Amino acid sequence: MKKVTLSIAALALLTSVNAQTLDRSIRPQPGPAPEIKLADAQTFTLPNGLKVFVVENHKLPRVSYNILLNIHPEAEGDKTGVNEFIGQLITAGTKTLTKDQFDKETDLIGASIDASNDGMSGSSLVKHQDKLLQLMSDALMNANFQQSELDKLKKQAQAGLEQSKNEPDEMLKNVSAVLNFGKQHPYGEITTEATLGNITLADCNNYYKTYFRPNVAYLAIVGDVNFADAKKMAEKYFGKWEKANVPSATYPATPQPDKAIVQFVPREGAVQSVIGITYPIELKPGTPDVIRAKVLNEILGGSSQGRLFLNLREQHGWTYGSYSQIASDEIVGHFQAYAKARNEVTDSSVNEIINEMNNLRKTPVNGDALQNTLNYMTGTFAIGLENPSTIATYAINIDRYNMPKDYYKNYLKTLNAVTAADVQSTADKYIHADKANIVVVGDKGEAAKLTKYSTDGTINYYDYAGNPIKNEAPKAVDNSVSAATVIDNYIKATGGKTALEAIKDITMSSEFEANGAQINLIIKTIPPTQWMMSIIVSGYGEVQKEVLNGDKGYSSQAGQGAKDFDAKKLAEAKEQADLLADLHPEKYGNTLKVISKEDVDGKEAYVVETSKAGSEDKTLSYYDVASGLKVKEIKKSSEGIQISTFGDYKEIKNGNGYKMPFSISISAAGQPAQKIAFDSIEANTGLKASAFK
Repeated sequence: MKKVTLSIAALALLTSVNAQTLDRSIRPQPGPAPEIKLADAQTFTLPNGLKVFVVENHKLPRVSYNILLNIHPEAEGDKTGVNEFIGQLITAGTKTLTKDQFDKETDLIGASIDASNDGMSGSSLVKHQDKLLQLMSDALMNANFQQSELDKLKKQAQAGLEQSKNEPDEMLKNVSAVLNFGKQHPYGEITTEATLGNITLADCNNYYKTYFRPNVAYLAIVGDVNFADAKKMAEKYFGKWEKANVPSATYPATPQPDKAIVQFVPREGAVQSVIGITYPIELKPGTPDVIRAKVLNEILGGSSQGRLFLNLREQHGWTYGSYSQIASDEIVGHFQAYAKARNEVTDSSVNEIINEMNNLRKTPVNGDALQNTLNYMTGTFAIGLENPSTIATYAINIDRYNMPKDYYKNYLKTLNAVTAADVQSTADKYIHADKANIVVVGDKGEAAKLTKYSTDGTINYYDYAGNPIKNEAPKAVDNSVSAATVIDNYIKATGGKTALEAIKDITMSSEFEANGAQINLIIKTIPPTQWMMSIIVSGYGEVQKEVLNGDKGYSSQAGQGAKDFDAKKLAEAKEQADLLADLHPEKYGNTLKVISKEDVDGKEAYVVETSKAGSEDKTLSYYDVASGLKVKEIKKSSEGIQISTFGDYKEIKNGNGYKMPFSISISAAGQPAQKIAFDSIEANTGLKASAFK
């Protein structure tokens, strides 16, 4: 015990001496970068050209097989969207198994199998790997594309497109892609209804047969297998995969803008703007600038500790987050600084993003800030190595991009050698706020404030798909045109007052898909005092119902009891049930006036404003000048903004020539549009009052 006591005393004395000589004003020097003992993936190549990389990991009795195609397909042009269907078609049945059989056999072994336009992946318990590989290789070599499956996928894609037209991040992504890369480049191609309509089963089969070949593929095997067994498995299940000549396309150049250009994408009803300052860059994987660019991006906006986030979110409270990306790519990379900001601070947010970009070019980064960034990046890189799949990915990257063999082994050494001067010189090379597309998606009223950020003071306007549009001010309306004449023409265009008055009841039904669920919408009306809407979701039953019956109404939702309409909802329902409401607006406290003429999808429309007595709510209705039909409606209320578009007007069954829109698209502020196509609209079926209880 005495020796221990003396040792403790000596230690205390030593600590005391050190405390007297330690200068805490001097920051300790960072230690050397930790050495990485990165195991090499074992590799071999099959006679058909398939390159296989094996990483053994025996912690769990699982194994994964991942196939990656190293391809450069031709641009798809007027058939853009083909590649979006390939993966789902590959796993939708083979020449020996239907889709249901394929899915059942996959589920029976608890496996997962997925495919995309440039590869396939599968994983399972080791004891089931034979069955897993049997299914994977069957799909890979014997996929049996069916027209019915393609039709279903195209229908789903159409619904998704309709929603994306008003989804601000999708609008930003589309327009940025077109501006950065051009529509002739695969990175700049945008899928539209027109291109989807052009896609055939033959197009999909041609892509599959052309590009899914072993001589342009890598196979990564990771998990509880040894090298010898992995080699046997690869030879057994992928050795018969036939190689073929695979074309490699040459893509057009993508020059960076030579000035700053504000590119505005109007979004009706927007309460915030989505901002992306972006341009293409030349930064190929594995080149010396990549690691320095990663450090630069982390400092600018790689996380919640980046300058963009700290400025726009923490300092000003303008956004929930602001970030940046410097993306390397073997063909062409890109830069983007991103934020979402309230309308009133859109221009201020753009200004601060530009300031932060310029500051990195002008001023060297603080030494402490740089070291903190390097420490963080060192930690995340090390954590990534805990996943054995990372080792396989690194091995494939080295082969695919012709990177130095020791690129990842020296990664941390290279990372920690980055200096403040390196960051500044890299910023000078890749950060160019003065030569950028300043893309803003938002309310058109905010556009004029952004002219100062364009080098020449101009603003270009685009639709959701990156097509140029005109920024035309609303046109004045001739004095001979009044709200009454516009409404009268609308009634005539839909069949006339006599046809409308002859309708005793209407039943409308629609089946559509929303968020992956099948929806059945039913609307019934006995004018002018009875109306009902029911929403039924497949597998859940009726999830929502609204009913008006005379002077009473209620709404109910699944799992909740009925709730009586409040006064506002009751008034809205009564107006909804009255098919002749447009002929006597004063009955509902409505005042109508024509305020302008505007273009809607390239056609002139009268804009009729409806204001309601005792309320600040307003509705803007757009009536096509040529046809007289209502094509759009914008409702502005304290609850937000709702935008509806109407199309496909047709005579309804038993309606004596009365026409209604069979296609309606509805979106609320901040939400993607939902398109509803009515399968049936029928009048005078003898609806009973019991339907409205």
